[in-house]
Amino acid sequence: MKELKSFLRDFCLILFCILASCVAFVAFLRITNLLALLGIILAIVAAIYLFNRVEGIKTPIARAFERFRKFSYGSIIAIIILLPFILRSSPYWIFILTLAVLWIIVVLGINIQFGSAGIINLGAAAFYGVGAYTAGMFATKLGLPPLLNLLLGAVMAMVVGSILFIPVLKTRSYYLALVTIAFVMAFHTLLNNAEWLGGAQGIVGIPLMSIGNYSFLQEINILGFKLPSQSNFYYLALALGGLLTFGAVRLWNSWIGLTWNSFNEDTGDELSAQCMGVAVNKWSMLAFTIGNFYIGLAGAFYAHMTTYIAPPDITFYLSLLFLSAVILGGVDSILGVSTAAVLLVIMPEKLRALQQYWVIIFGIILVLMLILRREGLIPAKVRTYGLRISRATANPPEK
Repeated sequence: MKELKSFLRDFCLILFCILASCVAFVAFLRITNLLALLGIILAIVAAIYLFNRVEGIKTPIARAFERFRKFSYGSIIAIIILLPFILRSSPYWIFILTLAVLWIIVVLGINIQFGSAGIINLGAAAFYGVGAYTAGMFATKLGLPPLLNLLLGAVMAMVVGSILFIPVLKTRSYYLALVTIAFVMAFHTLLNNAEWLGGAQGIVGIPLMSIGNYSFLQEINILGFKLPSQSNFYYLALALGGLLTFGAVRLWNSWIGLTWNSFNEDTGDELSAQCMGVAVNKWSMLAFTIGNFYIGLAGAFYAHMTTYIAPPDITFYLSLLFLSAVILGGVDSILGVSTAAVLLVIMPEKLRALQQYWVIIFGIILVLMLILRREGLIPAKVRTYGLRISRATANPPEK
């Protein structure tokens, strides 16, 4: 009887936490009043603070989550899938959530480069642009199908990254960052001046995403629910994001991810790795190209979603935002960088009334995070390699 009561208590607790989080997230998206919005933000921050500081709150929730881990993950995935149904009266927010998924794909690629292998890539926006412009050119000039253009954009970003990696091999640390900064600046200048790439006007009239004869302009009708056309992009981005996230998790939790960490300045030592037989240049090249594949794919998807791409979409500022998501979320933490990517897409949209102060607010948040919580929102965990270990040993102690 006592075991049944414990089971029901933990189940109700985890169900309440999941539903409360869903309601808070949807309310956060729907509320337009600035004061009410700030109130919700403060309430969420307070709840997270209490969870981390008060053992009487943290311990029961953690125990319930461990007990119903599969149910919790399944419920969260189900809510993510059902978001277009919940937000069907707000097509704009479905579009923003799709953009957030694309950002997740981008920061997963940067996390492989910077978080796992320690390669500072401040030119991510350039590879994002390579994917977008490749898809746009092939679609408008050759009439290739959008799905093929996604792959071609990702592959082209890999090829360009492989060429750039030649000078990258000869640099380290901050000098490597300067090379990638120079690349994104040069790429932006090229886009503005190359007439065959559309010049300052960019590429217009890129065909909208479609699969065979199915156009993404069509609304989705499921069980009497009519979802806006933006839901097509959301579900395709979600499918691609899910596959790429699974791939990133498998890479991270394998000997490949461990090899990358072995020569990362923060988690290992390059000289020691070389002494152990690790071909640092080869593995760095692999991390750089895989990361650029992720970034280029997201860029190609963006081009077919907006049907337009231009130089103002590819800036050094965008590269900084991409890298900031990795730092804020937690370096080498897949869940952390994904969460930060969603926040960096949604927060500027919700705080448009403070748009002129957004850069200042973002800078203050970033500095405070670096001072007070350098490990990020959700720090990287110790690898388990598929083994079930206790929560205490799976999480590194906070400094």
